[in-house]
Amino acid sequence: MASLSSYRLIVAMVCLGFFMNGRGIAEAEDRLASGNWTRGVAGGWGHSWTPGYGKTKSDVVFSAFHPQLGRFVTDHLELYGEGTLFLYSQPSVAISGGVAGLGGRYHLWNDRAWTPYAVAIAGLLWTNLDIPELDRVFNFQLVYGLGLRLVPPRGPGWIFELRTHHISNAGTAGRNLGVNAATILTGVQWILR
Repeated sequence: MASLSSYRLIVAMVCLGFFMNGRGIAEAEDRLASGNWTRGVAGGWGHSWTPGYGKTKSDVVFSAFHPQLGRFVTDHLELYGEGTLFLYSQPSVAISGGVAGLGGRYHLWNDRAWTPYAVAIAGLLWTNLDIPELDRVFNFQLVYGLGLRLVPPRGPGWIFELRTHHISNAGTAGRNLGVNAATILTGVQWILR
């Protein structure tokens, strides 16, 4: 009898596991759905780079912090905005702050626990960073990159992102050299139905 009850217990646990797993997958399917709101915060590290045309010469290193708010307008496209705070450690201690209010993430899949996405966002930025590439304190910022979103059945998910961050005055003053930086971000995201 002991072996029969052990067998029943094992079968019950396996069935419960399949039931819970199936339920989790079904819930994950509509996590990335039109009308869902997203909230999150991301942080990371960035370093300047020369994209081939040789304009960015200064060695710029910073830590990044981005609170984010968005909404899915389709099952794949999330429109969102984010705040920008950079703390520079090179070439000197400085800060930047601003808002990137017009952006989007396009997710490849919406029915899996993880999905790659492409991101693009633009906005305004104030900085006291004193380098030759920036000849004013108010500038524009443009971001584009690729990321990976992990969407659990419940609770917060994670994002991992590699992006290019461009700061320049868009030709409104001086020589408009600008700064280009590669940035690595990780963050936590909540998807609210």
